[in-house]
Amino acid sequence: MIYIVISFLITLLTLIMVRRNIYYKKKIIPTLLIGSAFTLTVLIYPFSVGTNMISKLVFSFIYAVQTIILNEDVSLVSTVPVQNGIEMIHVTFIYILFLLMPLFTVSFLISLLSDFTVKLKLHFTKNKEIVIFSQLNEKSIAIAKKTNNRQNTIIFANCIDRNNNFIKQAMEIKAVKLSDEIQNIDMKRMKCKNLTLYMISSDEDENLNTTLQIIDENKKQKIKLYFITNEMLSSTILDSVDKGNIQVEIVNEVERAVCEVLQEKPLFLNAIGHKISVLIVGAGKVGTEFLKTITWCGQMIDYELEIIVIDMKANQIRDELMLKYPELIPNYNFKFIEVDINSCQFQKELDLLNDINYIIVTLNNETDSLNTAIYLRHYYLKRNLVGSQEKPIINVWIKNGFKNIQVDHLKNQKGNDYEINAFGSISNMYFNHSIINSKLEKMTKNVHLAYNKNDVNLEEFYKKDYNIRSSRAVALHIKYKMYSILQDAYTESEQTNYENFIKCLEDDYVFERLAKNEHDRWMAYMRTLGFESVESKYVKKYYTQLQHHVHFLAKLHPALVPYDEIENVEKQIGVSLKNNDSEIIRKLPNIIEIEKGKNMHEKRL
Repeated sequence: MIYIVISFLITLLTLIMVRRNIYYKKKIIPTLLIGSAFTLTVLIYPFSVGTNMISKLVFSFIYAVQTIILNEDVSLVSTVPVQNGIEMIHVTFIYILFLLMPLFTVSFLISLLSDFTVKLKLHFTKNKEIVIFSQLNEKSIAIAKKTNNRQNTIIFANCIDRNNNFIKQAMEIKAVKLSDEIQNIDMKRMKCKNLTLYMISSDEDENLNTTLQIIDENKKQKIKLYFITNEMLSSTILDSVDKGNIQVEIVNEVERAVCEVLQEKPLFLNAIGHKISVLIVGAGKVGTEFLKTITWCGQMIDYELEIIVIDMKANQIRDELMLKYPELIPNYNFKFIEVDINSCQFQKELDLLNDINYIIVTLNNETDSLNTAIYLRHYYLKRNLVGSQEKPIINVWIKNGFKNIQVDHLKNQKGNDYEINAFGSISNMYFNHSIINSKLEKMTKNVHLAYNKNDVNLEEFYKKDYNIRSSRAVALHIKYKMYSILQDAYTESEQTNYENFIKCLEDDYVFERLAKNEHDRWMAYMRTLGFESVESKYVKKYYTQLQHHVHFLAKLHPALVPYDEIENVEKQIGVSLKNNDSEIIRKLPNIIEIEKGKNMHEKRL
């Protein structure tokens, strides 16, 4: 009886190790094999040959090892008399192990062969790029499919909890699957052309901790690392870390998705007169990000910008925005309407709004979002039939891929096109219209290089996330500047727009108006980051103490004043600030020429 109890405890301990300990999860087959061997050793002990305990224990262990190498002899157990229920359980347990251990052995041999195949495959990556994903999931599969080609080798790390569908898709693109976590992969020994990492775990804290560990252990190695996140805290922490030779690009999914929408579907589309009137229905995380981005993106010459927020907690949202971004709400034209969209009051509030040309729907429930978007299309079509000029662009945030398919069915139907733009799904963000290495992101690098010609390796670009985000804001607004100047001459041809815009920059009057517009955009952008101005009477004292004009931690900047007042600030601190706005306009031809050259090259390809 005691042998059965001991063997049961060993089996239970083995299963607990496999179930709860991440190390043993990754070594599941060897762990089960070793656990089974010890269990069999205990069970065979009473029947083993020997004159003392040590010889019997050695015999039992050798017998268990023979079972592992598929050379077990069942005759020892088959001759044992079974006289009661306990002995029956004892012998049955042994026979079960006889059946299981060869299976574990074969599985172990297959895993060894698989590891050898992986190492062999990685050996031939000298002239290729290795792309490693920290987890096999829907996002990493979408990116892998987008980036997969003959010049790279795709690796998925941490393939423990296997989803058959993801495994199948990984096999289709001939990816390498490793059980090791990404931080345990020896990257120093990898001989490849380029090494790119995607920190894409569904656990934000795990992503951050793993990234910090990789940076700490691989600073001297040249690595490109994409950090996928939706939290600004991660950006703050990573900006404070010395990254060495590792280029870390923080990919805030919501922020980038919003920028991509405003690039593909600009705010000025269907504007009535010179007024951009945006309706945001639902101001959660996505709606708030839209609100902030639209505030600076919608700063256009001779255009009035109005942002209306409809939400059940509109007043609370306004108060939270005023706390986080003190100079945002007071300086721009916002209207907050607290109403339930499922009530009759919702339509009554819509009836009071005029000249809406752009709509964002981002409710917590995606079915509600889609239903609301359809309702709004119905509402404005009917309103248009009785004399209204409103034909608003409608964008709806939908992460669910099946819901996106439903929206696609609402499009391109003759006489039945709802003209609803769905965004936010993984396929949209990472496959169809990638937010990584998109056209906007390439233009963002062009902006940086126009200012930093010597930073060909983009070392300064990747030092701070602020550098990337600031350059992205300039890049996104170029289209809005062009439309402000070209107006009726703005065409569907990007090349024509570029050429005409560059000619307009030769006019001093146009140049000065664009410089002022750039300052207005920059002020709005800084305010959406939470920056505040410094009171005029304290500017000199502020600069004397800081010895720099911008305080990133306190979020203070003395140039957050109207364009015509910057010279007064410059006199107090002795630093040229107004020239920064002019410099951006002066660099626009260089940025555009880089983009034009790339477009022509892409067409030839």
